[in-house]
Amino acid sequence: MGPAFTLVTDLDDTLKISHTTSRLRTVFRGLFMHHAYAGMAELYQEWIGTQPYVLISSSPQSIAGKIGGFLKRHAFPPHASIWLRDWFRQTDIRRYKTETLKRLTREMPAPYIFVGDDSEWDPEVFHRFQQENPDRVLAIYIRRMRGRPLPEGVTPYHTAFEIAYAELLAKRLKVPQVARVGKAILDQANSDLIIPYFAVSPDGLALEVHPTLQNIQNSLHERLALIHEQRKSPTPVDAL
Repeated sequence: MGPAFTLVTDLDDTLKISHTTSRLRTVFRGLFMHHAYAGMAELYQEWIGTQPYVLISSSPQSIAGKIGGFLKRHAFPPHASIWLRDWFRQTDIRRYKTETLKRLTREMPAPYIFVGDDSEWDPEVFHRFQQENPDRVLAIYIRRMRGRPLPEGVTPYHTAFEIAYAELLAKRLKVPQVARVGKAILDQANSDLIIPYFAVSPDGLALEVHPTLQNIQNSLHERLALIHEQRKSPTPVDAL
């Protein structure tokens, strides 16, 4: 039996490291770069398994095949419905995403869980949809890229573990599933695949201690604090 919700996810700087704060780099990485955030594939595997989900991106329709290849390469769940933007007709990203969510209500069953980031309009678009459809949205998770203020009711995150932990509290995930997500992050040797150099970095993991997950939480806290401390040094070379 699958989850009693439809997962709706962004792509760039949500699943895929794209640097959407820099348009030129975003276009380049959309074509050539294939780095995924540590733990996100494991989170989605545990969260929805083989159930359908929706990927809404402002990327051009011409790279749909590359996006499908990215999802497969990193073992994201297989049944993604990929909705992309017509770059010639849909030039306003905020309007495009707002209109696409109207399509969502016609084609995919509620309730919804949204996952995005704060580099563009995800917080505002998802929050407005929640205000207009309060009974259709279970949660909104926004990755902290810029660290800008977020609308009330939106849950910020830096890593997949924070989403997994929140879903544990919401009783939509279990402890072993959350532990697997945390281990996937800790096993990633490249810190830029946990917190990219261009994103705001936390000085640790700001979550209540869970007795069964305490060791993983402590290790993640130490790893994030180390990344934060390292980022106080001169900006690293963009190796991604």
